[in-house]
Amino acid sequence: MLSIVSLDNIARPRPGDHTIEAAITKWAIAALGALLVAVTLLPWYSAHNDGGSAQMAGWGVWTTTGEIDANLRLMPLALLVYLPTGVMVYGALRGAFGIAVIGAMATFVAGLLPFMLEPAVDRHAPGGSAVAVEVTTAPQLVVAVALIASITCWIGFARCVLRPAPREEA
Repeated sequence: MLSIVSLDNIARPRPGDHTIEAAITKWAIAALGALLVAVTLLPWYSAHNDGGSAQMAGWGVWTTTGEIDANLRLMPLALLVYLPTGVMVYGALRGAFGIAVIGAMATFVAGLLPFMLEPAVDRHAPGGSAVAVEVTTAPQLVVAVALIASITCWIGFARCVLRPAPREEA
């Protein structure tokens, strides 16, 4: 039978067929990295007392409204998210999905730090009023996006690195 297209070549994967999948995964991971950087621009901590309130940005600077009678510590926690996020994006764009997985998991751990360090933020002044400090939206979103990035990186690693090479049949 004379045919222009052989059905054997359509059904059987050839080497390099997953390059589109790898490219899509690379750019999806890069987009998640950009989203992580954007999320870190939101407030990380919020402090309230009877006289006023304050919010801490990701680089540690507190902006106050009213009178906060407390010694709020400078904690640049967003900087700890940027390094593993950069490793994740670098690994993905280089096609080293194993490095991207490690970077994504480290970003997830860095996103958990504000929850663990919450008691260290509130240092009220002696004789001052009590200050309520709470974690706001940025760390919650960092943890959520980093979890999604970890899953995406792991899928990229499994599909593009751990996938066995297709066999060439003679």
